[in-house]
Amino acid sequence: MADVLLVDGHNVVFRSYYGVGELSREDGFPTGAIYGYVNAIWRLQDRICPGRTTVFFDMGRSEKRTAILPEYKANRQPIAEELRVQLPHICRLAVLMGCSVVQRPGVEADDLIAAHAVGEAAMGNRVAIASSDKDFAQLVCDAITLWSPPPPGSYGADWIALDPAAVERKFSVAPEQIVDYLCLVGDASDNVRGVPRIGAKTAARLLQTYGTIDGIMEHLHELPKSIGENMLNSSAEIARNRELIAFDRDGEIVQPQVGDFDLEALISFFEEFDLQSFIPKAIKRYGAKKQKTEPKNVDCPMQSCLPF
Repeated sequence: MADVLLVDGHNVVFRSYYGVGELSREDGFPTGAIYGYVNAIWRLQDRICPGRTTVFFDMGRSEKRTAILPEYKANRQPIAEELRVQLPHICRLAVLMGCSVVQRPGVEADDLIAAHAVGEAAMGNRVAIASSDKDFAQLVCDAITLWSPPPPGSYGADWIALDPAAVERKFSVAPEQIVDYLCLVGDASDNVRGVPRIGAKTAARLLQTYGTIDGIMEHLHELPKSIGENMLNSSAEIARNRELIAFDRDGEIVQPQVGDFDLEALISFFEEFDLQSFIPKAIKRYGAKKQKTEPKNVDCPMQSCLPF
């Protein structure tokens, strides 16, 4: 249960696209990501029962992190054209499904989610974050739970809730140690290099023993010579990694884009993309919701939905 569900939009969309496989409407327009996204959101809402759902989308790479490390996320492969053409429609669909949408040029969705999560928790709300991004483990606390998708190949399986104890079981460090942990091991998916010869097990063992990176640096003389030397030689990279990995929890909370719910517009969307199987499910889910008398088209330009 949660008061608010915060969805890492592109993360869910990418997993939906690669999890569903090829699917298209009659004229050949791909719809697999749209189909998977609807199922993912509905499954999450059924499991978590949030009072509100907000979906966050990237609008290009982070200006702050790219300034620190120009090659940040530069290793990402170009978005498949079949997915690219679906993104603007998914942005529009998010609002049609009764969710609010947040995005801001030059600011990563991750930072926006962090600011919103911390803000909601400070107001006494229970927060659920839906993403496969391990970086969000740094936010987990009694009020904030991370929901990770099932492993690849298990489409339709339930999402997995990570509370503080579950984070520690998974990474062998507590949530408040996750930033230090990732500073040491790096993050290949973001093109962030870690400390040479320090993998996940070594990083966890060091943090279990010394608590923090500062604690490790104070006890380099107790470590094997090669590890101590690598830590010392990598001090600048470790500091840089912290700026890349730690979220801006005190960042600006962007006002969500909220559209008045309209069941007829949602049904028209499903008809437009030959997703008729969703129509009876939508009527069952949303039939009691208040509808607008004059439907308003909520648009999301293609360029605003591209993550990088």
